[in-house]
Amino acid sequence: MQWLNRSLFRRLLISFLTVFLLGFCIIGIVISMSTKEYITNQKKQEMLTQARNINGAILHSDKITRDIIETIEKLGQFSQSTIWLVDKKGEIVATSSQQDLFVGELINTSIMQDILEGRYSIQVMEIEEEERTMLSVIVPWGTNEQIYGGIILHSPIAGLKTTVTNIREIVLWAIISVLLIVGLLVSYLSWSISKPLKRVEEAANEIALGNYNKRVNHDIPDEIGQLVISFNRMADKLNEIEKERDSLEQRRKDFIANISHELRTPLTGIQGFLEALQDGLIKDEDSKQKYYQIMHRETEYLNHLVSDLMELIKFEKNEVTLDLYYVQLDEVIKKVCLHLEPSATENGNQISIHVQENIPPILGDSIRLEQIFKNLLHNANKFTDNGTITASITNKDGHIIVQITDTGIGIPSYDLKRIWDRFFKVDRARNKKGRGTGLGLSIVKELVKLHHGEITVESTLGEGTTFTVIFPINEHLENDYKPTM
Repeated sequence: MQWLNRSLFRRLLISFLTVFLLGFCIIGIVISMSTKEYITNQKKQEMLTQARNINGAILHSDKITRDIIETIEKLGQFSQSTIWLVDKKGEIVATSSQQDLFVGELINTSIMQDILEGRYSIQVMEIEEEERTMLSVIVPWGTNEQIYGGIILHSPIAGLKTTVTNIREIVLWAIISVLLIVGLLVSYLSWSISKPLKRVEEAANEIALGNYNKRVNHDIPDEIGQLVISFNRMADKLNEIEKERDSLEQRRKDFIANISHELRTPLTGIQGFLEALQDGLIKDEDSKQKYYQIMHRETEYLNHLVSDLMELIKFEKNEVTLDLYYVQLDEVIKKVCLHLEPSATENGNQISIHVQENIPPILGDSIRLEQIFKNLLHNANKFTDNGTITASITNKDGHIIVQITDTGIGIPSYDLKRIWDRFFKVDRARNKKGRGTGLGLSIVKELVKLHHGEITVESTLGEGTTFTVIFPINEHLENDYKPTM
């Protein structure tokens, strides 16, 4: 049966054909039996009427006379039947056929008992030699008060075998015709089901081999169509997952390459300076102090880099939590600007703060908010010389909007979308005064998201950059509210 289970087409075809074949066979048998029974009952009623008419015709005499014999001969010819007259002893005393050899024979005693008690009986006999059905009707001869004997009427059921045979032939041809039609219909139905399923199977095999762009076309809105839609939706999702996986893999490779580079550069410098000091190549005390300062700066950079990496790992594991209070952002901005003033003065920059009146507090972590604006203001100062750094705070449409604007060297338009990527640095050669890890803006974006905020950037190369941070005033963090301390 494995050859059957391997094909949906075969199972559908054989199932439908079997059902229709059994159905028509049962119908043919029922029709044949019903027709045979109907014809037999009709013949019984007809012969019973004939037998009673014969009894009425010979009722006037209780003896076998020439007139009675002639009468039953004529009635036998008229009814195309064989008529026997039986006396009270059960002996056949006359027949409608002059050549009948049964005269003088005795009939069955049980039949004779029915005759004498005034009951009629009907018997059906199958005569195999002549391949026909013979019907015999036995009625009493005489009246209810006086029974002379019995009348037995024999007659074949004309056309019974032929009729049943014709019915069976008609049913057989109907079965053949219907099987052909059903075969064609089932073939089309099976093809319409199995073909799209075959396409789904082929597409699934291709997807299993890595071709996530493979799709199945099926325009009919039936159950197969719904299956195809679900399959294509799954393929789209797998394609997205694969692209995301490739992207993550590329980001992982880039991350490893970047972190390797960021670690190798300071470590190489530190190693070189240490070897020079160990080998006694540097004898001047001033030079030694200079080398010590460089190594100290490099270790600070490494420490900062590791801290930022640990911070990002915490973000990925959702381990960063906020210590929420109602915080006045203008106070946070002023505090950060105050710490930045010495560095800004060194670069020849001026810091200005513009705060709209009646700025409401927001729910936030003051330390994390300070970290956000310290990074943004530090970058503005780092890439601005003899310019202006402006921090403005406004209240609009239920949001606090903070803008950090500088008049520095700006960011190229093709780099704006990448500044949030880890280790991405716009142009390492454009500023020699300091260097960063390339992780600061990534951390800033994550911290803004934790505060249910949004950060955007606009920049014009050579004119300056504006970072815009938007915080909601009323947020669902009310449940975690802690009063301002």
